Amino acid sequence: MTVTRDLDAGIAALDPLGADAVMRSLPQANIAADTAWLLSRAVHVSQHAAGIRDVAPARAALRDLGMLTASLARHTGQDIAPPAVEAAMLHLGEVADEIPRETVYSYSTRNPRGPRRRSFTDTPGEHRFIDEVTAASDALDIAIEHCRHLSAAVDKHEADAGAGIVHHQLRAFGGHLLTVKRHLTPQYFTGRLRPYFPALTIAGTTYYAPGGAQMPLLVIDVLLLSQAANGELAAWFEQYLDDNATYLPPHHRALIDAARGVPGLARLANRHPYLRSATGTLIDDLLRFRLPHRQLARANMAIRDEGSLGSGGYTTDALDQLIAVTKQARALLTPGAPRE
Repeated sequence: MTVTRDLDAGIAALDPLGADAVMRSLPQANIAADTAWLLSRAVHVSQHAAGIRDVAPARAALRDLGMLTASLARHTGQDIAPPAVEAAMLHLGEVADEIPRETVYSYSTRNPRGPRRRSFTDTPGEHRFIDEVTAASDALDIAIEHCRHLSAAVDKHEADAGAGIVHHQLRAFGGHLLTVKRHLTPQYFTGRLRPYFPALTIAGTTYYAPGGAQMPLLVIDVLLLSQAANGELAAWFEQYLDDNATYLPPHHRALIDAARGVPGLARLANRHPYLRSATGTLIDDLLRFRLPHRQLARANMAIRDEGSLGSGGYTTDALDQLIAVTKQARALLTPGAPRE
């Protein structure tokens, strides 16, 4: 059973703000840096938000209003939405039970295919980016559904079988992001796409734009790595989860909340040898993804101004920390590791 893919496919089909025509024109407005058009359209479509009372339409509306507002912020340099738009986004966030702006889910799994596709630039690179991030998220959706049950495996055969499915999906996830790395140069991503992912301040709170830290891989991280780190690294990881879980939909937030309260698979495998090969395979998958991801992030940061942050509000130091957490978890599985 997949959860997110089914829910988000229904959201992608919706146009509750009547914004299809506006969103088709968004790339041209961005090319022209037409701030008057962007402002008028954002205010106009926001008028339809007040009547939205259901979750799925609210999430679809946040997708469209968020992209319009992000485009306006990109061209004006102002991170505060117009008052009418801010009020609409706050209402939609409350109904959606999510943050009051677009998320990585909005941009990918909730984004229609074909002529209704929402994009900032309508360039082949951006369409490939959306397609690959969507496919990567769909793979994670399947991985989560199987990974969440691994702790209940009763023997090595059951654990290895379940981990085999998760492993296949994590490899698919990594493959899709490798395609992004191969086809989107740092110059294209940083120069063309990254400006459309600004932080926005809404009702005095800063919300970061869609970014890798907000992908559902965060759920896998918790399922595998919960309580595996120690000392300052453990405190950093808990704060990282606090900062980013808020950008996930409620069903993923609930999984994270539940998993944070118990030992993750790495610590369980430290105690139960029959879980070690399965858990080791999956932690190796995380490292196999994270090391090239850090390399790609460094390549992008190298051509940005000193002190720049990624769209999720981090520097590459966060990836260093995540790798350290993942390696501490891997160390729990080694033959000489202290057993609990």
